[in-house]
Amino acid sequence: MMARPPMSTHATHAEGQPVELDLDALRRRVERERGELPRIGLFVFEAPTLPRLQAVLDRLPKPAFACLAEIVVMEDRTESGIDAAPTPAAGQTPIRIHRAPRALGFGGVRKAAFEHALLRNFDAVVFLRAGVHEPQLLPRLLAPLLEGRDEAIWAARRLESLRGGLPLVRVLAHRLTTGLLNRALGLRLSDYHSSYRAFPMRAIQELPFQLNGDDRSFDVQLAIQCRILGLPIHEVPVPPSWKEFRSDRAGLAGVLAGVGSAVDYRLHQIHWSRRHRYLVDRGVHYTLKQSPTSSHMQIVERIKPGSEVLDLGCSQGLLARPLKQKGVRVTGVDAGPGEDLAEELAEYHQRDLELALELPTGRVYDYVVSSDVIEHLRNRTQLLRSARRHLKPGGRLLISTPNIAIFVYRLSLLVGRFEYGPKGTLDETHVHLFTRPTFRRAVERAGFQVVNEMVTALPFEVVFESTGRSRLVAAIARLYHAFARLWPEMFAYQFILEAEIITLDEEATSEWPGAGTRV
Repeated sequence: MMARPPMSTHATHAEGQPVELDLDALRRRVERERGELPRIGLFVFEAPTLPRLQAVLDRLPKPAFACLAEIVVMEDRTESGIDAAPTPAAGQTPIRIHRAPRALGFGGVRKAAFEHALLRNFDAVVFLRAGVHEPQLLPRLLAPLLEGRDEAIWAARRLESLRGGLPLVRVLAHRLTTGLLNRALGLRLSDYHSSYRAFPMRAIQELPFQLNGDDRSFDVQLAIQCRILGLPIHEVPVPPSWKEFRSDRAGLAGVLAGVGSAVDYRLHQIHWSRRHRYLVDRGVHYTLKQSPTSSHMQIVERIKPGSEVLDLGCSQGLLARPLKQKGVRVTGVDAGPGEDLAEELAEYHQRDLELALELPTGRVYDYVVSSDVIEHLRNRTQLLRSARRHLKPGGRLLISTPNIAIFVYRLSLLVGRFEYGPKGTLDETHVHLFTRPTFRRAVERAGFQVVNEMVTALPFEVVFESTGRSRLVAAIARLYHAFARLWPEMFAYQFILEAEIITLDEEATSEWPGAGTRV
């Protein structure tokens, strides 16, 4: 898995970057400091004839050739083909012609380019459309790649400016659609439809780009995947000197396809639809949910100040942070080695939760917490039974699990869809899924008596990337939570049970002093 910078939902902008870059000086510095240059492949699209390809090569700045490991011409079978070999304007950069077996379309030919780049073991790639993009702007995209930035690099046209005699209608349409997409996706991009782009291959290895559309929706879907992965998008400002679409009709279709992809992604987030292209594994599955209707905050609310808590399956120790504010001491248990743990966690024990729980403590805990854990376990009853030995008399178990019978999955089954993914109720690591009755039964079979039941709303703060402070998102969650309480089996996203132990196990019995004597 690639080493990523901190997750950002905003694109970064290189305002004020100079038009002319000393690419040779940058290349020499990188060679001196690192010993070698990254292997960068330049992929040229829509060059059906040798003169058109030669025009691209002749306009490439000479220093750019020394930074490229290879130039690959992606030929679509709907075009005539290149029979003669082109001549680079400078250097001996290898040139390859990649021929497709059939017409692939805008997105399809880019999928083939990514596949070839993975095969050739490039470190990064740049996509350039012959006859559309300005070859002389290539150094602006190469510079961040040479510096080793793990970001997607986009040449962003500044269409909000009226330079170059752009029609006012086009500028207004660009602002409207860009604002709509930014609002829908939570990004701050200025040009979604520029296909003059560069990508680090470490990111492409993790993106399911093969599942994207074969049309112009490919670009917006790729931006969404970068967003899910946590890969920042670095926009390089360029003059608005080209049109991405051949006609206004094609442009309208491309814009509508992009907006449709954004809506489709949001529907996927709330499980209304299920798109494998958006099942991107970021490697971080669990975050603290701040909403009062979430399982995390409801569990925190039930725990009394000054208590001792045993958190089974604690992950990084997410619950320890809000609990410490209540003066609660938290001991965490999980299968991992205990890396990147929250500093608020008082103790940590590495244990296989599939085995009976053995800890160097007795009945010292007021609460045992198991938040979204038992659905991952085959021996869940064994874990809960052994956890009883660490609860004080009168102690409580607080346990939560997702509701597989929520209306979303009922509708999904109705249309024949039941898709697992990297997180959520249908997390591919789940081995058992629960309804309300089966969840209660599992807890009761482990020797507990349920004394309180709670439900959660859908995780709207996750869907809308809210911090938990948005009034609108909070109002939606509260309204939905009311429906979940009225009809838990249909609307509850998760069930939370509070239970007490029925017996103290071996401590509940003792030998009668008169045992073994006859009266």
